[in-house]
Amino acid sequence: MSQATVQRIGMALAVLLFAGACGGDGGDVVEPATTTTTVAPTTTTEAPIVLTDSFRGVTAEAIKIGYTSIDFDRLNRDFGLSLTYANFASSADALVADLNSRGGILGRRVDLVHRLFLPVGPVTAEAACVELTEDEEVFAVFNGFAGPGAESVNECFVDTYETILVGGKPTPEQLERVRATWLTPDMGLTRRGQAFVNLLREAGSLDGLGVFLIYGANVESLPIMEAVAAALEAEGVSVPVVTANEYTGDETATIAFLEVVLEKARTEGVSTIWMVGEGVYSQEYIFSLGDEFNLLIHNGDSESRWNYDPPPGIEDAGTILTNRAFPSADDPSMAHCLEVFEAVLGLEVKADNELAADETNYWSGLSNSCQYLALFEAVATAAGPDLTNESFAAAVASIGAFSIPGVPYVSLGPGKFDARDSLTLARWSNDSMAWEAISDPVDTAG
Repeated sequence: MSQATVQRIGMALAVLLFAGACGGDGGDVVEPATTTTTVAPTTTTEAPIVLTDSFRGVTAEAIKIGYTSIDFDRLNRDFGLSLTYANFASSADALVADLNSRGGILGRRVDLVHRLFLPVGPVTAEAACVELTEDEEVFAVFNGFAGPGAESVNECFVDTYETILVGGKPTPEQLERVRATWLTPDMGLTRRGQAFVNLLREAGSLDGLGVFLIYGANVESLPIMEAVAAALEAEGVSVPVVTANEYTGDETATIAFLEVVLEKARTEGVSTIWMVGEGVYSQEYIFSLGDEFNLLIHNGDSESRWNYDPPPGIEDAGTILTNRAFPSADDPSMAHCLEVFEAVLGLEVKADNELAADETNYWSGLSNSCQYLALFEAVATAAGPDLTNESFAAAVASIGAFSIPGVPYVSLGPGKFDARDSLTLARWSNDSMAWEAISDPVDTAG
């Protein structure tokens, strides 16, 4: 496997692990069931909840959910890697067992069915999708697929098999094609532009950044860049230059292109560069310019690895700002999930940024599983006892604002399937060589 492929895998995993459309009835709906379960009312004035076998994967007693996750043991073995992530199944099973012990979702227990995949190519992902949908007939799937060649297989669930997916990073184009609801506890990259502008404004940092250049690491970023420019201009900020690199992967051509762009930026009085995408060569060149320009990173979650692997030359850089989350094992909203899993594991679970280099990372599996389950539980509860693709989609459209562990501000609604609204303003510190929070979490949807 080439070094470039290893790097792509690493970047895909870093984004996935940080952490971060309505379906039709299809042909798989279970016919009206004869099995029923009656859940006693909580007060004498409430009518009892009657549960039935309401949909594929939903019986009167249980909701069957698939959980796809990376086989880190096999990935390390087959490709000579040394990733320290623990497989996700143990954390997910512990949290589901706890949920079931508390009555499940409106009286139905959750039954998890696990399938592992490799984030290299579509083969294992496609097999997992077929097994979960055709063989297991699950109602929904958690986590989805990530990695070069595997990520696109998410559409196997939400389009081909009309199966709800909670997880992944759907693009606007993908959401236009889905036939079942696709939710993510994260924030989409397009909406992140407006959210970052809102964060800068609420944190009192926007006015001091001056004139902007919006720079894309590749031409595929242009729609996001245009949305960023519009959001800034709506705040009265000048954005005279919006351009994307056409020479991704070619260091010499990238630097030559950037030099031309920066000359134009200087004539326009630009003081801040907003970068969309992971432009390694462009970043290193901008670092070398010292404090000539402020640098804003569009998606700070994609740069979380800087805390343990700072990019070359960053010690020479000026002000670098981004938006991101700051996971912490001390977060009170994560306390219950931590308590449940640590009791099963028999040891302390540390957050990503608290781990030593050789310590096993249980946090990624725990935090992702905790958020997927909380997000699904909130929507499925709002959908009511007659749980179907349609009632789940209706609940997404009407549920509004709430919170999930690790994310104080989330919301869903018509056309809004990326739940996260919380962002924290972060600044890179060359003293500590780490990202530092310079604001409290902000509700960027407000």
